[in-house]
Amino acid sequence: MRKNKGSSHSKNLAEKIKLTSGSEFSDMPFPLNSKSIDNIIYKNDIDLNLISIRELQSLVSELSDKFSVEFLRFEFGIPGLKANSIGPQEEIKVLKENDSLPSTYPPFDGIPRLKKATVEFVHQFLDIHVSSTNCIPTVGAMHGCFIIQAIAGRRKEISDTILFIDPGFPVNKLQTQFLGLKNMSIDLGDYRGEVLGEKLEEIFSAGKIGGLLWSSPNNPTWTCLTEAELEMIGKLLTKYDVIGIEDSAYFGMDFRYDYGKPGQPPFQPTIAKYTENYFIIISSSKIFSYAGQRISVTISSETLMTRKYPYLKKYFNSKTIRRAFIHGGIYPTTAGVPQTTQHALAAFFETACTGEFDFLDSLKVYKERAIKAKEIFLKNGFTLAYPDDRGKPLGDGFYFTIQRGNLESGKLLYCMLQFGIAGIPLDITGSKKKGVRICISLVHQDQYGELTNRIQALDKYLCNLNK
Repeated sequence: MRKNKGSSHSKNLAEKIKLTSGSEFSDMPFPLNSKSIDNIIYKNDIDLNLISIRELQSLVSELSDKFSVEFLRFEFGIPGLKANSIGPQEEIKVLKENDSLPSTYPPFDGIPRLKKATVEFVHQFLDIHVSSTNCIPTVGAMHGCFIIQAIAGRRKEISDTILFIDPGFPVNKLQTQFLGLKNMSIDLGDYRGEVLGEKLEEIFSAGKIGGLLWSSPNNPTWTCLTEAELEMIGKLLTKYDVIGIEDSAYFGMDFRYDYGKPGQPPFQPTIAKYTENYFIIISSSKIFSYAGQRISVTISSETLMTRKYPYLKKYFNSKTIRRAFIHGGIYPTTAGVPQTTQHALAAFFETACTGEFDFLDSLKVYKERAIKAKEIFLKNGFTLAYPDDRGKPLGDGFYFTIQRGNLESGKLLYCMLQFGIAGIPLDITGSKKKGVRICISLVHQDQYGELTNRIQALDKYLCNLNK
């Protein structure tokens, strides 16, 4: 099936390319030879509408080698900044001070220092109070989401479905499938404000939803749920006993507001103010550029963590959520998070709370990159797939979404690849819209000129396709 889709799609485009490529682009290496691209796509059994992030990375690397062309890599959702030295120095320090640390298993529920630092961090930047008992590190946000989804979908036999507010990070749905759970989704482009609440109540009332997962700022639209929306969601989570899973991978990175002053409003909006039925996941990957060390922390309420569900015992050997999380989730999947990385994350949290480390200020370069890259696309025939945030201008940050008329996501991506530009098709994010996700983390100042040249050429090329 995938071969047929990919082959048919690429052959049709190859025919169009043959008709339009010529003298206009003779001074450039672009568009790249469609036949060669088609052969690579066919060989790797790729459907460009549904290509995964890792598959695309491999494809782009192969194309780059084949054509000896440096691609502009907008598909990578990885930090584009070096980690502050606070983290690495702390890891080195604790290893030097405790030579037995590498031979000692970490506590499954986290080292006391990190748990204490997490309590203070969420107090200073979320304006919430939690118990250190319920602050538990995981091996990155993906690990945390995996365990939380397993618990949310196994508390009650009937509630075996995870609902996603899409578009979103596609790996989370893969986790759901791996766990043998069901999933549903609703699109942010269709449901905001009161309409979102009405739709959620309609779905929740059937009793099948165990968990609701979202990110804010959203990957990839960069829209953000408002306090009013979170309050509405919180009430529904409580009413229907659904667990809210707040993926805060881009914590505080809605740069329309200054969330970077510890203990001072405005505070990062959070579901935790409106329900006890929540998990928050704060990852080190983006906000501290510490992706390689694989650590995040999950935060929940005492009310939820001590709640008992008899059906849980079938899968976790415990009826209680906290025990299920630690001993039925952490232990069998990783046996805990390395202690050095826990100390590093604790150091990041501690210095952020004292104001010594203004972590959000260091990330504002992403805003500047997004503004410049977005301007180049919009000046050359592209539009935003998700153009606003409830009628207000979008913030600028890690991602934005582009589209080109009625072109399908895979077709647009194919044309971009011909001009040495890579992005993620919106289809794989669960979006109903057609287009491509652009991640600006790796674009640099000296690349804007090249990006402009390629986008201008791509614009002319796409205009010719429509003649």
